[in-house]
Amino acid sequence: MIKWYEESDAEVNRSIALITGENPDKWYPYGGVKGKDYCKNPSDAWPIICANKISLNPDSQSDSPQWQARMITQRGEWQADSASPLRAAMICFLLSQQSGEMAR
Repeated sequence: MIKWYEESDAEVNRSIALITGENPDKWYPYGGVKGKDYCKNPSDAWPIICANKISLNPDSQSDSPQWQARMITQRGEWQADSASPLRAAMICFLLSQQSGEMAR
């Protein structure tokens, strides 16, 4: 299982692009087309957040500012934390896409 918390934003963005049918190999700097930044750009992330009903909440229990993303489907429940709410949501989405594995 990939440890998405340890991956860079670029790798998270690339993996989401592949899942959603984008071709990240055409993105700048290699292909010259501005790529999507699901971890930082709300207009790129929001369609995924809405379509998958990912909830975002501040983690008030933490000393450092953290966001918690949560997704519940018939296949399972996934949760991710990050200082960035969009990154937390995208990690949660990627966890839900891992084949047959339930992550929490």
